[in-house]
Amino acid sequence: MPLTTTDSIQSPFAVPACRIDDAPGHLGIKGFFSSGRVPFTEGYEPGVKASLPGYDSGVLCLLLLMFLMLAYNFRHYSTFLKNFATDLFSIRRREGFFDVRTASETGVQLSMIFMACLSEGIIINSVAGQSLDRGFGVFAVIGVITLVAALYYVWQLGAYFTVGAVFIDRVSARMWMKGFNASQALLAMLLVVPALVVLFNPGAAKTVALTGAGFYILTRIVFICKGFRLFYDNFGSLVYFILYLCSLEIVPLVLLYRTVLFLQNLLTENLTLQP
Repeated sequence: MPLTTTDSIQSPFAVPACRIDDAPGHLGIKGFFSSGRVPFTEGYEPGVKASLPGYDSGVLCLLLLMFLMLAYNFRHYSTFLKNFATDLFSIRRREGFFDVRTASETGVQLSMIFMACLSEGIIINSVAGQSLDRGFGVFAVIGVITLVAALYYVWQLGAYFTVGAVFIDRVSARMWMKGFNASQALLAMLLVVPALVVLFNPGAAKTVALTGAGFYILTRIVFICKGFRLFYDNFGSLVYFILYLCSLEIVPLVLLYRTVLFLQNLLTENLTLQP
């Protein structure tokens, strides 16, 4: 039998030639391609990237100013902290001790007050000023809220000074004022970290707002407790203390809250009506 050679790569099975018309459905070559607009190949429409409040240059300037004030008075913080607990809790009547306050300690207190007001402005803006940030800018909204917080602090100083001068003696009134300033310094130390968190994580606004409200209530309770220890003389003095709570602690906050809501709604409607 003669030997025959075969191609090693040739298939031993006979495969008929395949044409395009033999494809399923007998589609022509054009059936495998699409023409015109193909939606899934175009991606999504580009949108404006949401900017974080912490990236705003004006807000960063306010933070820089706060840290510069803290750094400038840093060498005096040891003296401030020595008297901090005494101012916050003590009601011991040592008139000579309360008369001695240095200018450096006043600088520390001012830096603490500014930190408290700025932290309050940042936290309030995170929950109440987001609708206004688009129209006025986050720096303007935080700046206005910080200014309102500072004016409210000054009003409280005047109100407490007047009440102390009328109803208690000079030494007790001074201790009461020192307690108020110490409570504001405590509030500043508690609020600064949540405020920095919400600047770069707006999604945590509700949690930060609840935390800030809890810290504010805590510091007010500490201050009110010291005031009660200073004011309480007999059962009849409770009437005056309740009047103080209503007139200086509750009503101003309610009025301020209602005013902020009214202005927010008014400005939001104006921005909505603008073309």
